[in-house]
Amino acid sequence: MFQVASHPTSFTLPMDRTSMPAPPSLQLPRNLARPAFTEVDRNVITAIAPELASVPFEYIRNHLAGQAPEMLAAVSLLSIPSSLPRARLPSSLDAAVRPSHHSPPSSAYPTHLLAVTSSKTSASMPATPTAASFATQQAVSSSATAPLYPTHSLVLAAHCTLLPALPPSRPSNKATALNLPIVPITVPDSATFPHLHAYLHTKRADTLLATLLPSLHQLLPSASSPSSSSSRGYISQFTSEKLLRLAQALASTAYAQAGPQGALQGLMAHAKVVNNLWKNTCALGIFDTELWGVMDLAWEIILAALTRIVESQRQ
Repeated sequence: MFQVASHPTSFTLPMDRTSMPAPPSLQLPRNLARPAFTEVDRNVITAIAPELASVPFEYIRNHLAGQAPEMLAAVSLLSIPSSLPRARLPSSLDAAVRPSHHSPPSSAYPTHLLAVTSSKTSASMPATPTAASFATQQAVSSSATAPLYPTHSLVLAAHCTLLPALPPSRPSNKATALNLPIVPITVPDSATFPHLHAYLHTKRADTLLATLLPSLHQLLPSASSPSSSSSRGYISQFTSEKLLRLAQALASTAYAQAGPQGALQGLMAHAKVVNNLWKNTCALGIFDTELWGVMDLAWEIILAALTRIVESQRQ
């Protein structure tokens, strides 16, 4: 497992983390370790948007989260394939722009396409996302495809301390198409990358938590707006009592759907998703407090649910 150095943080779950042991006989870490904190590179941000040279990082991130609806609307107007063959990736793609009576501002349109694949490195040594590591994987499996994700370079630069700077994106001269550079990258787990990528753009902690724990969707509180979710207010709603009720509901649902052995397997699958999201977060060097709070919370709920199932089998 990818082990990283502990990073002190002001965020704490509303419970004594030592009061709930890891599930007996299950090989899971008690906590999700954190890498040493690193701030994003100011030079990378100013290369994209010189007008932000003296703007505080947190203000930039909050402003970008507020632009999420326009960004999503802009992406919906583009004709982009969901994936392309990894062995024949072009350097860029002309994405057709569908006409609309309510066109978003030009700044809302994506600047790049990320072609994402999973790295094959050891779980304890995940590679920092690079085009070079992608090329290595490409040689291993030339027939595979890479999913494409429209992205905004400023959003990535404002959050990802370990992602290399993306190549410059130039405005297209075509009124009906947008030329988007294709950037191949590898991450520890490509399956959970879209969840992380979506969160960086929308900062919706409630949506991310519901994605990690889909069977609890109706029991989870909703954020009133993306901006409120981007604060620490969403995670602070989860008291010790609420966390334990959610764990009981998760265990009961898993047991009802698959029985005792199937319940363990289902909960371990949830744990794997959270663990893979954590690996991607570490590999990209993301230190968003609310993101880490969601991962910690989901991990606590899953561990508590696993403990209940294991203990029920021993009775």
